[in-house]
Amino acid sequence: MQWNLQRILKATAFCLTAACLLLGSSYLVADEKGDKKGDDKKEAAKEEPKKEAPKKEEPKKEEPKKEETKPAPKKEEPKKEEPKKEEPKKPAVTVKTLVTNLESPSGIAIQDGTGHVFVASRYGVYRYDAKGKTVDLEIAGYPTDVYGKGPKYNIGPLGVAFMDKDHLVVGDGSRPDAEELVRIYKVGDKPLEKWVKEDTAVQTLGPIKAGDKSAKGEGNFYGVAVGDGAIYITCNGDDTKGWVAKSVIKDGKAGPLEPSIATKEATNVDAPVAITFSPDGKELVIGQMGEVNVAGDCLLTFYDPKTGKLTKSLKTGLNDIAGLAYSPKTKKLYATDFSWVDATKGGLFELKIDGDKVTAEKVISLDKPAAIAFDKEGNLYLTVFGTQGKDPEKSPGSLAVIKAGL
Repeated sequence: MQWNLQRILKATAFCLTAACLLLGSSYLVADEKGDKKGDDKKEAAKEEPKKEAPKKEEPKKEEPKKEETKPAPKKEEPKKEEPKKEEPKKPAVTVKTLVTNLESPSGIAIQDGTGHVFVASRYGVYRYDAKGKTVDLEIAGYPTDVYGKGPKYNIGPLGVAFMDKDHLVVGDGSRPDAEELVRIYKVGDKPLEKWVKEDTAVQTLGPIKAGDKSAKGEGNFYGVAVGDGAIYITCNGDDTKGWVAKSVIKDGKAGPLEPSIATKEATNVDAPVAITFSPDGKELVIGQMGEVNVAGDCLLTFYDPKTGKLTKSLKTGLNDIAGLAYSPKTKKLYATDFSWVDATKGGLFELKIDGDKVTAEKVISLDKPAAIAFDKEGNLYLTVFGTQGKDPEKSPGSLAVIKAGL
C-alpha cells in the first residue's frame, strides 16, 4: 500500500512538470510569431491620463562641490643666495709729490702746448716741467704779507691763470689792501736762464683803492679765472662786499681792474676765494670760503658772467673751499677744503650737484690743500701748505699730482 502511494505521487509530479513545460512553450511560440498578448493586456489596463497639477519644482539641492584637493606644497629647497654683485671699486687715489719746500704754495696754472705747471708761492712764481722733471724760479722779488687767524702764513703772489698761451696773470697778496696789484707777464716755451723781478710785467692792473665801492680798498687776490672775454679775480678787502674784480680783454690787452660782483651782498657769506668757469664757459663758479674760524659755512655759487647775477647758491658742508676745477675728461667738479678750523677734515672732494643740493664726497685727505688745476690729459695738479715743522728754513709746502682718472 505504501509503495503504491509513492508511485502515485511520482506520477502526479511528472504530470505537473509536463503541463508546465507545455504552457511555457506556447508562450515562447507566441512571442516568436509576434502575438503580443502580454502587451495587449497591458494596454487594456491603461487608464485615461489624468491632468496632474503642475508639480512645484523643488529647488535642486546642489551637491556640495567637491573641493579640489590642492597638491601639498612642495618643500622648496633653500635657494642658494647668489653672491651680491659688488659695485666696482673706485681705483685707489694716490698723490705723488713733485716739488717740496715751497712756502705757502697757492695758485696753479698750466701752459697750453708745453704743459708746464706754474705755481705761485711766498717767494715768487715757479715753473715745473713734468717731462724734464725740472723746476725753475721765473718771477721773484715780491714783498711779504701775513694772512690767517691761528695759524698765520707768510704769503706772496696768490692766484695765477693764463690769459693766452704766452701771457700769465698773477694776482698779488704780498702787499697791504688797497696797494695790491695784478701783473701780466710774457712767458715763453722754455724756462728763463735767470728769473725776472716782479715789476717787469708787460701790464699792471690796479690797485683798487678805497672809495665808493670798496670802503678799505681791495687785496689778497686769491683766485684768477679767464673766460667770456675777461679776467675775473676774487678779492679779500672790503668784507661787507666780498668783491670779484673784472678786467675786460680787448685786442689782446687787459682793461682797467674794477669791482664787479659783490658776492657778500648776494650770499651773505664772506670771502670769495676759489674761482673757475663751467665746462661750457657759460657760468662763473665761485667758492665762498666764509669765516676761517667757522666750520661748515662754505658755499658753492654760480653767476652769469655777463650780468654778474647770482643764479645758484648751494651749501656744501665744507669748511673752506680754496680751489675749484672741472675734469676735462669726466666734467666732474672738484674742490679742495683747506679747513682752517680742523686740518684733519681737509682734503680733495668731488662736488656732486643734484638740483639745489650738493654732496661733497671726499676723494683723499690732504694737509691744508690750496689750488687745483687739470691738464688736458686729465692729470690733477695741486698745492699743499702742510704743517710747519720746527725748522723755519724748511717748508712742508709742495706741488703734487694725481694721475689721470678723476
